[in-house]
Amino acid sequence: MTIKMIASDMDGTFLNDRGSYDREKFLTILDRLDQEGIHFVVASGNNMERLNLIFKGLTDRMSFVAENGAHIVEEGRTLKRHILNKNDVALFLEYFADKMIPYGIILSGQYCSYMHKDAKLPEGFAIEPDQLEQFFANIERIEDFSSISDQDIFKITMMVPMDECDQVMIDFNKGFKGNLTAITSGFGSVDIIQTGIHKAWGLQLLMDTYEVTEDQLMAFGDGGNDIEMLQLAHYSYAMENAPAIVKKVAKFIAPHHKEEGVLQVLEAFLAKASPEMDGQD
Repeated sequence: MTIKMIASDMDGTFLNDRGSYDREKFLTILDRLDQEGIHFVVASGNNMERLNLIFKGLTDRMSFVAENGAHIVEEGRTLKRHILNKNDVALFLEYFADKMIPYGIILSGQYCSYMHKDAKLPEGFAIEPDQLEQFFANIERIEDFSSISDQDIFKITMMVPMDECDQVMIDFNKGFKGNLTAITSGFGSVDIIQTGIHKAWGLQLLMDTYEVTEDQLMAFGDGGNDIEMLQLAHYSYAMENAPAIVKKVAKFIAPHHKEEGVLQVLEAFLAKASPEMDGQD
């Protein structure tokens, strides 16, 4: 078996329950990957501002499929940045006109993110209001989204009550007439992306760049926005904490993200020159 590229989601996958990771252990792994000529790719719904903080000092040694595939960065330089069609954004805002406040909708632009001035996060949401800036750059509170109709929007995010999340996603994907798709990374967060632009799409650009085939790709994920990536990779790992729908598409199961399961699997892979095969059939 020859692995040439390893891709990992962040929250609920690579990062532990404190939103961090064992940096010293990862540095040892990254050094080994460099020696073996294996590219490490961060595949996340997060923006590059947050990912640059997480991997400060290391970003020139890896690639990034950020914003669920809309922003592809290779060794510090942008290869591709996808902008949502303005008509689709307008249709979205019309579709959820009565949900701007209760769903805490955020539109992410190039330099800042926009949120209604009265919007609040749902009760019991996975992150606290004062943590939003960790995930969205320079949040600007506005009174009317029509005031930013001329702005380039790269991603739309909704913070939905946990018990409504799946139904909101299903209803949108059935009823919306534009070229957008709703996906969830769990924790009540629903991302709206252009149909066909997802982590696997962005990852394929990097695979083509490095001439990596599907049977040379290892990937880790835990959420609905990881499914296409796990379907793409021959060596696909769902985290132990992933929902059943994600585990169903993966070939193997990695230990829980609280136990830094990605690092465990990578250590075993590098020690044995093959991934652990104690996953599902």
